[in-house]
Amino acid sequence: MELNEMPYLLLGALASVRDDSIKNVDDMITKGKELAEGGKAKVKDAAQDNKLEATIQDLVKKGKKESEDLVDAIGGVVKDTLDSLGIVTKADIKGVEDRLADLEKKLAPAKKPAKKKPAKKKPAKKKAAKKPAKKAAKKKAPKKPAKKKAAKKA
Repeated sequence: MELNEMPYLLLGALASVRDDSIKNVDDMITKGKELAEGGKAKVKDAAQDNKLEATIQDLVKKGKKESEDLVDAIGGVVKDTLDSLGIVTKADIKGVEDRLADLEKKLAPAKKPAKKKPAKKKPAKKKAAKKPAKKAAKKKAPKKPAKKKAAKKA
């Protein structure tokens, strides 16, 4: 490369940078538009999600209420069936127990427990007299002192 070609090199570099800059700016504008449109779509999607969530919550509430109503209706039918068959229920038994407890309380003061007489004590049996113990056997002979061995000289 010669010195007289240097200005052409600089002009080419500037033209290349200009073209790249214009291309980059156009790409940035396109991406910005896409993001703006995508943001609008996301806002719309979020609004639809909120509506959908509210609808789901309403359905859940209605479902709970209807299941409670169904359980109440079934309970009523079972109760009516038991009443018509004359089957004793826990409530019936509880009522009878309460009445019995009241009657027992009323009768308790009238009925006094009889006093028990103390049991007669039997005389204690006498034990046979013990025989005197035998006198100690022969006395032991006193111990003799142990003999000492003579020390050996070497």
